Amino acid sequence: MQIFLLVFMIALALTLWGRSRFLKIYRQESGNLISSGLTGARLAEGMMRYRGIKGVTVKRGRGVFDDFYYPETREITLAPQHFSGSTFSALAIAAQQAGKALQHAEGHRPLLWRTSVIRWTVYLSLPLFVLGALALALGSTRTFFPIVLLIWSAIAFWNVLTVPTELDAGSRARRELEGMRVFRNLDERVGVHRVMGAASAAYLDGVSVVLSWAVRTVFPARKN
Repeated sequence: MQIFLLVFMIALALTLWGRSRFLKIYRQESGNLISSGLTGARLAEGMMRYRGIKGVTVKRGRGVFDDFYYPETREITLAPQHFSGSTFSALAIAAQQAGKALQHAEGHRPLLWRTSVIRWTVYLSLPLFVLGALALALGSTRTFFPIVLLIWSAIAFWNVLTVPTELDAGSRARRELEGMRVFRNLDERVGVHRVMGAASAAYLDGVSVVLSWAVRTVFPARKN
């Protein structure tokens, strides 16, 4: 039991670190607006045009953290505050997702592995939470509960292993932003890059992803 708890605590620590670091930087840069008035949606679309990539659509999501690139449909969904926002944070998240579309266009296979990891996180996080709570309520702390901890920890560690894919997407996106001359001053460049760097470590947990899925499920779709 002790080894299961140790593995779980390490995974939990990585999860909390990645999420807290991202939220801190995200909030700091959410109050800063880019001088050009460029929105996240326009930025993502502009990056596709700049690279001559056709067939990728940018859509408004419905969840609080509904930011994702779907390789199967070649769609970039952005949360409402990122789709129409002009803050440094909105542009950073839009650029990060557009970077994944660049990866896909260039045949970067680890993107598909990363996408699978996030989907398994969505599918399993909530059921594992419920099963863990039931195991505790039924007193199965020596049998079933350790298995739940181990599965959750394995998912978290696999998320960590695929973080380089997020870093690569950010690196590709930054190169495109420089070529497009998006930034008019150093503050804009540094602010957007800070959020992009923190976003790479923000997807270590499935909580925000599950919450976003719940919002999309409960509320009806909105047109762009």
